Amino acid sequence: MQPTQNAQIFIIDDDAGVREALAWLLRSRRLPSQAYASGTAFDAMLQQGFDPQQPCCLLLDVRMPGLSGLALFDLLSVRGLVEVMPVIFLTGHGDVPTAVDMVKRGAFD
Repeated sequence: MQPTQNAQIFIIDDDAGVREALAWLLRSRRLPSQAYASGTAFDAMLQQGFDPQQPCCLLLDVRMPGLSGLALFDLLSVRGLVEVMPVIFLTGHGDVPTAVDMVKRGAFD
């Protein structure tokens, strides 16, 4: 199966090591990615003319300083972007209350 032409995977994580590892893994599967060190940096990119018609998805860290992954997800939901931009949440701090909160916000599992 060939990757969708011009598809983009956005990595949003405050940990440089995680961003680099995920980008390497995606490159090894010939999937293009762009990494952002914060939800604020990703949101700034969106404000500068993101094309929601371009196929993409987000690998989004739940806990980040400033604009957290959950807050960014809420912002994207309000803008109607979650429907065209699937989100995969990542966290090294998984607990039941966070999982319940994410499902209430629209996470599948």
